[in-house]
Amino acid sequence: MNRTIWINSTLPDACDIFSRNLRYLLHHVNPHKMPLAFACIGSANVCGDNLGPLIGTILTRHSLPNVYGTMAEPLNALTLPDYMPLLKAIEKSCCLVAVDAAIGNKAQCGYLTLTKGTLSPGSALRRELPPLGALHITGVFEHLDDYDCRKLLPVFCRQITAALICSSSSSLTPALRGMGKSCHNYHTIL
Repeated sequence: MNRTIWINSTLPDACDIFSRNLRYLLHHVNPHKMPLAFACIGSANVCGDNLGPLIGTILTRHSLPNVYGTMAEPLNALTLPDYMPLLKAIEKSCCLVAVDAAIGNKAQCGYLTLTKGTLSPGSALRRELPPLGALHITGVFEHLDDYDCRKLLPVFCRQITAALICSSSSSLTPALRGMGKSCHNYHTIL
C-alpha cells in the first residue's frame, strides 16, 4: 500500500512543499530519469472535475510534451478506455504522472495529494476505469460545482502546474530556465 502525502494548499509555502515532495516521489518512481508524461483526467464541463483538463491545457501552453487530457480533448470516463492502449505504451518509455480531482470530506477539502502508485480514475463515482500512472496527484474538493470548488480550482492549478513544470527540467521553456528547483515565484510563470 502506498502512502499519500497531504499538502494544505492554503499554506503560504504550499507550492514549495508540494514541489519538494513531488521531486522526492519522482526520484523514487523514476530513478532512471525517463521523460515525464501526464494523464490529466476529468470532464471539461464540470467545475472541479475539470482540474485535470485545465492542468493539461496549461502544461501544453508551456510546451511540455507527452500531455494527454486537455480542455479541448479531455480524458474522461468516455474517452479514457480508448486512450488506455496508448497510455500503457507510453508508460514503457516515460514516467506517467496522473492528475485528477478527488472528492473528500470537509476536513480534506483544499488539500493536494501526492501518491506513489497508480490512480484509479472515477472511483469516487464508483466507475471502474483502468488504473494508471507511476504516481498521481489529486486536488481534493468537498463537492464539485460549488463555491468552494471555484475558489480552489485556480489555487490547485497554480500549485500543481508550477511544480510539474519545475520538475520537467528537461523540457523547460525559455521563460522558465533559471527558475531552479524552487517554485516560490510560480505565479510569474502561469
